[in-house]
Amino acid sequence: MSELAKIASNNLRKIIVKRSITQEELANILAVDPRTVRRYLKNGIDKLSTLELVAYRLDLDVIKDLLSNGSVK
Repeated sequence: MSELAKIASNNLRKIIVKRSITQEELANILAVDPRTVRRYLKNGIDKLSTLELVAYRLDLDVIKDLLSNGSVK
């Protein structure tokens, strides 16, 4: 897993906890299987298209919210 994939995974985990979204709810929001969400959280997100989808569906900024080491929304 790349360093950016790890950062995205960690930030996504923080965002769903902060927003009180379950993995199953996130799967519904993203229109993916819950196992896919678990993979995103465990293995990270390497594909830009997936990061863009997550950012769009959660009203986030890919760089600022998903790929930065700073604070999350």
